[in-house]
Amino acid sequence: MDAQSAERKAAVASFYDAVSSGHIDAIGGLIASSYVPHVAVFREAQLNPGGEALVERLQRQRRIGSEVKRMIADGDLVFAHVKYAGKVPVAGVDIFRFDAAGKIAEHWNIRQPLPQDSARLEERFATLGRAAMRPWEPERLKNRVRQMLSELWGKGNAALVPDFYDESYVQHNLDMPGGFRRIQEIVANEIQRYISVTGGPFPVNVHRIGAEGDLVFVHISIFMAGINRNEGVRSTNVDIFRVDENGRMVEHWDVLEMASEPLPDESTLF
Repeated sequence: MDAQSAERKAAVASFYDAVSSGHIDAIGGLIASSYVPHVAVFREAQLNPGGEALVERLQRQRRIGSEVKRMIADGDLVFAHVKYAGKVPVAGVDIFRFDAAGKIAEHWNIRQPLPQDSARLEERFATLGRAAMRPWEPERLKNRVRQMLSELWGKGNAALVPDFYDESYVQHNLDMPGGFRRIQEIVANEIQRYISVTGGPFPVNVHRIGAEGDLVFVHISIFMAGINRNEGVRSTNVDIFRVDENGRMVEHWDVLEMASEPLPDESTLF
């Protein structure tokens, strides 16, 4: 990781420290005056742009308990997978874009309310899969995930599952248990059914993607299929893949922001 990426990740860590501690004044030096917040298109929340507006929002919320579980930097983007505390716990991914001056200039929010069962909650953020022995270069890693999304998922080609997923694949979303075999079933059944009905392909719209080490964060929009709920609902997601040295997915986390599932409140939308 180069020095600039390390500085940007440190700035994001400082941002969360300030939000969690309620020391909002510390944020002023981290954000650009032209800061722009983004929320998913189906959200009714309209957040005012500008650094001062962000500070005002956070001051009203006071403290927002947060715990960063994993973070990567890629170019001018930093991606963070975050557990937000509250009466209803919330999983989040925040994507920050830095300007040439090293300030946070744009920010995308993806949020999902989670069950309060402690075992299920911890599983959403756990790390169980093995790390890659020799991580790929970031551009090659991102291209590998793009290829998987377009060729396997977009075309519903279940024959490609062994090429892109290791049999040891760990899925941290307990709504979709079964690991490798469940991926095969979904692609062969639900995704193929969608393609047959609509003429395909299965739409996976990639908005932004970043890689560091053996992790890839991909910000996408899809229509839900295959997890036995919210069938056909538009979802704006971030999927996080750990990729091994053979280019296979070995571990996966996700945050799914579905139009049918409002957040308990808007405190984490900043």
